[in-house]
Amino acid sequence: MPICRLNRTIICLRGDDALGFLNRLITNSLKNDLTFAALLTPQGKIIADFFVHRLEDNSFVLETPEKFGNILAIRLKMYKLRAKIDIKDISDSHNIYALWANKTEKGQDQVGLTDPRHPKLGQRLLSKDSGLSPEHTPEDYDLHRLSLGVPDSTWDFGTEKIFPADANMDLLNGVDYKKGCFIGQEVVSRMHRKTDVRKRMRTVKLSGPAEIGDTLKAGGRTIGTILHVNESHNTANHGSNSVGMALVRLDRLAASTDDVLINGQPIQIMEPNYEPQS
Repeated sequence: MPICRLNRTIICLRGDDALGFLNRLITNSLKNDLTFAALLTPQGKIIADFFVHRLEDNSFVLETPEKFGNILAIRLKMYKLRAKIDIKDISDSHNIYALWANKTEKGQDQVGLTDPRHPKLGQRLLSKDSGLSPEHTPEDYDLHRLSLGVPDSTWDFGTEKIFPADANMDLLNGVDYKKGCFIGQEVVSRMHRKTDVRKRMRTVKLSGPAEIGDTLKAGGRTIGTILHVNESHNTANHGSNSVGMALVRLDRLAASTDDVLINGQPIQIMEPNYEPQS
């Protein structure tokens, strides 16, 4: 069973007002176990996305990419005001593990909680001392999630750069348009109701070298931008070519009959197969 430790900042929120505090801020309704969500700017762009582990009614753990850790903690404390909440970084004492291809035997308990974005992503485990011995790296997990077409902010984007739909959060159980107000809700709800999503992140299979910022061209027209490239070669599972993530203009892609090229080399844009939201 592949296991790796992810590089995450882990923040504990505990107190009488913790549940209501989070519900007023984040893009999703809190589940009883694990929730994928984000904190947005008032203009609807992602400040940080994260997973919320629900420990009990007044105790939650948020885990986010390390690059978002400081800004997320600052924003949470800024919005806290007089709410009865203790906000504490517990990254030094806790770890987050990803486990995939986790098939359990009959009567055997599953390790961790199923990733709510896509069941084939596997499980996420919050642990102080799990006894696990990771033999895989975050780069291996990166290849796994790219194979499923799932964007991940660890690699694909920074803070205040994109809208949730750009990163497919609305298709990956990360946005609840029916919940009460959250920061940025007016913008993302209007985009959801009134417009077709023109830009989406897509896994791309490369046939030549590419770097972040390189453009995807079709018939001489720009249809996208490379956001991330994983150059690991695993012929058993991923073929001999590199894979990456791109932000693609779907309307321009649909209108073109030409091959898509990066630096003059053809690429494949992979259509993801997401599970329908419950």
